[in-house]
Amino acid sequence: MTDWSKISPDRFEQLCTEIIQSEGFYNIRRLGKTGDRGRDILAQKQTQLLYGSKETQNWVIQCKRYVSTNLTSADIGEELNKVRMHSPDYYAIILTNTLNPNVHDWLEGVKNQYPFKILVFDVDWLEEQLKRQPSLYQSYFENKERNPSFQSIHQTTDLQVYTAGQMPSEAIRGAVTWWRAQLESESKNLIKKIGFYHPEFSGCDHTGIYLSETVQEDFRMISQSNLIVAYLERDELYGTIAEIMIAYSMNKQIAIFIDESIKTEIKSSELEENSETVNSDYYAEVYQKVFKTNHSCPCDLMNELEPIHLNNYWFIIQFLKLRQPDAHIQMTNKTTVTKDMIKYLKIFTK
Repeated sequence: MTDWSKISPDRFEQLCTEIIQSEGFYNIRRLGKTGDRGRDILAQKQTQLLYGSKETQNWVIQCKRYVSTNLTSADIGEELNKVRMHSPDYYAIILTNTLNPNVHDWLEGVKNQYPFKILVFDVDWLEEQLKRQPSLYQSYFENKERNPSFQSIHQTTDLQVYTAGQMPSEAIRGAVTWWRAQLESESKNLIKKIGFYHPEFSGCDHTGIYLSETVQEDFRMISQSNLIVAYLERDELYGTIAEIMIAYSMNKQIAIFIDESIKTEIKSSELEENSETVNSDYYAEVYQKVFKTNHSCPCDLMNELEPIHLNNYWFIIQFLKLRQPDAHIQMTNKTTVTKDMIKYLKIFTK
């Protein structure tokens, strides 16, 4: 039998995360700690209903590492009331011992009072999982090193998407920026099982203390993704540009959505009034506002300018248009960005 006292509750959560990933779950997000409102792990799982018909399930999972105490009916009742507000399809408890018979009977009696299915995976299930995956036991209980990329994310999803964009101002585990959360939620209605990797999952620590580890994890996940979706919602997102260039260097598909709020306004008309003659004031303003220079020399490239280019990301957009013409580049705004992304992702389901 496994000595569960050898790992902390937090490490047990991480172990559970790896186990459910091997069971086909995806979009796994660890919350944990206080304030989780009954949720240690959020995840999705897709099941086959009839041929050609699939269902995406939302799971809330709680990880209970109990060594010297037991889970009571009061404990479970309190958690169930917290979970009810999240409206999952399934609520699961992963437990390092077994339920007391009286608690088991109580739970069976109250299951029909909740709008979601309730499952308990006890220590026997955990032991079987560790036997099935001995590398997990060796890593968590024998402290043996393990290659972090031993399991490819491609095993659990049809399409893996890396999301690049502005990060939260604070490194809070489980916190995902608004547009990433919306994108993940709305993608459930697509035919394909789409998995997402959000940089927040690696701790979103960009303070410099763990920056190298964060960048290493982001680099690894870009390499395992099929597609990078980037949202440029404000000026000077240098980290996002770096992620786009990493994806380009790996020959990944790239989709960039640029918020209209950062488009540079050019007041001068491109042509002289009632004429096909080039307006030099237009190009002077473009050079000054877009290129940050007073040089003004119209050229063929300038003649092809479109509104989408008139922002601080003009150079990266032009580079991708020249070197990777299949890159998807689109203007958007905070109201429509998620819908625009979903519309783009639909092309992978046809």
